Amino acid sequence: MYKLKEIKIINFKSIDYAVVKFANNKTVFVWKNNAWKSNILKAVALFFSWEHKNININNFNEKSKDLILEVIISKDNKDLFILKIIASIVNDKVIVKYEDNYDDKEKQEIKVFLSKIDFIYIPSDRWSLNKDNSWYTNMINLILKNKIESIENKEVIDNLESIINSVKKIVPEEKNILFNEWLNYLNKSYFDINSRDSEILDNVDRSIKEEENNKEIMNFGDLNIWTRNFILMALFDLYFKSLKDIKNDRFKIFVIDHVENFLHPHSIRLIDKLLQDISETENTQIIYSTHANELVSNFKKGRYEIDSIRFVYKLNKATKIKQLENKYGSYDKIMINLIFKNTDVFFSDAVILVEWETEKISIPNIYEYWPWKKEDLHDCSSDTCKKTIWQNKINDFFNLYLKNIAIIDVWWKWALTDWYEFCSELLGKKNVFAIIDRDANFFEDKKNIERSIKKVHGRYVKENEYIDYNWIVLDWEFENYYKWEKIKEYLSTVLKERYRDDYIMKKEINHLINKIERLKFNKKVSVSYEKLFKTYLRWYWKPTIAFNLCIWLCQNNWYKIGLLEMLKKILYKIEKNKNLS
Repeated sequence: MYKLKEIKIINFKSIDYAVVKFANNKTVFVWKNNAWKSNILKAVALFFSWEHKNININNFNEKSKDLILEVIISKDNKDLFILKIIASIVNDKVIVKYEDNYDDKEKQEIKVFLSKIDFIYIPSDRWSLNKDNSWYTNMINLILKNKIESIENKEVIDNLESIINSVKKIVPEEKNILFNEWLNYLNKSYFDINSRDSEILDNVDRSIKEEENNKEIMNFGDLNIWTRNFILMALFDLYFKSLKDIKNDRFKIFVIDHVENFLHPHSIRLIDKLLQDISETENTQIIYSTHANELVSNFKKGRYEIDSIRFVYKLNKATKIKQLENKYGSYDKIMINLIFKNTDVFFSDAVILVEWETEKISIPNIYEYWPWKKEDLHDCSSDTCKKTIWQNKINDFFNLYLKNIAIIDVWWKWALTDWYEFCSELLGKKNVFAIIDRDANFFEDKKNIERSIKKVHGRYVKENEYIDYNWIVLDWEFENYYKWEKIKEYLSTVLKERYRDDYIMKKEINHLINKIERLKFNKKVSVSYEKLFKTYLRWYWKPTIAFNLCIWLCQNNWYKIGLLEMLKKILYKIEKNKNLS
């Protein structure tokens, strides 16, 4: 089974040096925005068009150095070929040469192998007419090639006709040269596909050139988004159907830049399923970049796992790539968690890890809705804080959404240490914070925290040092930071709206006040609050309680100062680390 195992990229666009290893089936590039993920995919695409020698001066990171692309192809887990392109600029001209470390027999084997590669590159700008957008021509060509050896010939032909007829409803027939050529070809040679493969490609290429030279002829970019998405989805669907019962051993590689561009969420889910199915067919690899959670989180054991993801970031104005290795299945639990939620971690600059959904909902709202003042930034020494005070944009400084900081609810306190280790490897040690309650089981929690800090930072610490490693231990429950005496005012306010009869209202409120008074002596405050809300406000459930109560407490300044001080320091540390990097 063939595999694109690795590509080494040197001095290409934003990449000074990178070695990218590819997963067996599907490799997904995610993480930082504006880190030039596209340049990695463009390097792969450029390599597989190497015989065209289309490297230009703009491809060089530094014009005084060589641009090098080196690929390792394996077969059945053994390295088959190491292929290299070297380009340099001499007298303002690009000179491209290929590695000559092969004898004549090896060169012939390489030539034969390259002729058996079906390579499709789909750029992020899919529909403008330029040299990159021959992808739809190549897709149809692949479908026809596969169809020759498939028992599903008629279904494929019928579906191709369906695509063409759908587009013809929008594009005037007399202007629709491209689709007319396809349809005429199919009608004339319904059972004679093999002998006409090259002819259809010639017709399509000629049609594209005619469209480029004649502005009156409508092109793909002029079609509405629904139609363009339909074409993209249908071509991948047809390609997958055409794979059934094929006998050839061609090596197929699909590289797609930002799969989700202009796709409806339903279409994103469908194409995720298609790409996964295609990637699992023999001698096929799918490589894409994305910002869509749905295209990252659908892990499948043995087929697409967390170590199939490549994290791309920018450091010192250069693109860098990071891969997490799931040694001994240490991230399996996190992978399962990510299937259902928390995929924000793949696209965030920093994270705050919390135990449950109450904190996940409340903390970003506290940051956003608390009435912060200039005085809240006086103990922050960063230039950003000073600028914020000067511009009087205090609330913007404390808004997590503007800062791209995610709150990750790990479901259970025992998972905090696993997530701390995972996120520290992914985002960097200084960009990960964990908030834990000091409850009756904290003695056991301490062991886990210290073991985790040792694993990440390489040293044992004492409890008074936890904060230095971004572990924040609350005095008791998170809910203890509410001003408990104010909860009765909130509930009373809601009850007044609920009960119109004064006698019933007073009776209920008096009963409620007695219950709230007892909270002072209850260690598990959150459970007591929840019971109260369920008793008096039955239509509320926990996330709704957290949201409504949090907003109300912020509006009335009824969080305790200790919580606000803790949240301020987290942002100060994130801001300081950002400035240092």
